[in-house]
Amino acid sequence: MGAVPPGGDWRDRYKYVEPLVAPSLCAIKRDQEERGTSLGAFRPTEISFRLTAAEPWSESKAALADQLDLFEQDLAPLQWVPLDFRYRFRCADDDCPTHDMALKDWEAGASYRKFLRKYGEGFVQEKLRQRWYDLVFTPDRAVHFFVGNIAAHPRTFMLLGLF
Repeated sequence: MGAVPPGGDWRDRYKYVEPLVAPSLCAIKRDQEERGTSLGAFRPTEISFRLTAAEPWSESKAALADQLDLFEQDLAPLQWVPLDFRYRFRCADDDCPTHDMALKDWEAGASYRKFLRKYGEGFVQEKLRQRWYDLVFTPDRAVHFFVGNIAAHPRTFMLLGLF
C-alpha cells in the first residue's frame, strides 16, 4: 500500500478508506451482533452539532490520566476538557432511530485548549463550532464518521473521528 503523504487531495486518501465504508451506523451495529464487528466507517446524514458540558472525570479516571510512563517522563498529563463535542445525525437506513454521539477524537480536545488560549472563554465555543461543524460539513465535502467499541461494551459504539 505504501505511505499516503499529508496534505493534497483527500480523494487520494479516500481510495484507502472506501473499501471499509459501511452503508450506515445501523448496519455496523447489526454486523457487531452477527460477526463481532468493532470498528467501522460510514457517511451520516441530517447532521447537527452542539457543545455540552462534559461530566468531570471520576477520581479513578483522573488518577489514570496523571500516571506517567516510566520511560517517557517528559510527556504532559492528559487534561480534562469541560465540553463534549456532540453530533446528532441519521444514517442511510430508512428506519434509523437517529443517533447522538460525542466525539472522542484527541484533536477535538487539543483544539479546545488552543482556541481557549487564542480567543478566550468568550469566543471558544463559537470558534469550536466553526472548526468542527461549519467548516467541515459543507456541500462540497462527503464527511464520514469513524466509530468503534470496546470489549467491555461491544454493542456501544463511540464516535472516534471524522474523515
